[in-house]
Amino acid sequence: MSQQETQLTLRLTPHEIFKIDNFIYENNELAEVVNAFCRDQKPDFLYLWGEAGVGKTHLSLAIAEQLQVDGQHVSYINLQEISNTADAEVLPSLIQSNVVCLDDLQAICGDAAWEEALFHCFNRLREQEHKLLICAEQNPAQLAIQLPDLRSRLATGLIYQLPSMTDALKQQALISHAQSRGLILPEEVAQYLLRHYSRDMPSLMLVMQKLDKASLQAQRRLTIPFVREVIQHG
Repeated sequence: MSQQETQLTLRLTPHEIFKIDNFIYENNELAEVVNAFCRDQKPDFLYLWGEAGVGKTHLSLAIAEQLQVDGQHVSYINLQEISNTADAEVLPSLIQSNVVCLDDLQAICGDAAWEEALFHCFNRLREQEHKLLICAEQNPAQLAIQLPDLRSRLATGLIYQLPSMTDALKQQALISHAQSRGLILPEEVAQYLLRHYSRDMPSLMLVMQKLDKASLQAQRRLTIPFVREVIQHG
């Protein structure tokens, strides 16, 4: 994988505004750990886990982008996506990167070729003292990893669980994402979305993309009548 191809794996677009400063943390401890990781301090290996929709991909992409902006050579790989389109030989090429971010680790559990490739990639990265961020839906002890040596390596990271988001945190996240897009999302509109549209954050992020585009085209503020109209005709 060339450097250009590696950079393209970030897949950041104007419709995917994932920043460190618009991620809503439940506690300050994780925020401090992430900031230290991005400042090239300890930890060198960070493992984030939690159920779907708690913000793992947001935080992983935000960290990758921040480090890339700071001049680091970063690779972000979604293992769910890449395991469907490539084979495990793609992983050894990641050792050229200063920082590797691997998302959806659970996708390759039980696949002997991917597990072995990840094990060797992991060892080379650690030998070179490069940074590693891994995100998964389970902690290392719960993952269906079949290779014992890989399981033991995964347990050496600084492990944090991202808890399920309360409605209050989801509301904050929506307002923060709107601000990142240059939009003002009133609290009552955020509450309306949670009550009448979805409490699933990936779905809510998609509707924010739609509202962003519709607001720009119509030159209208995000009011409840306008949001209702966009959703009903979307």
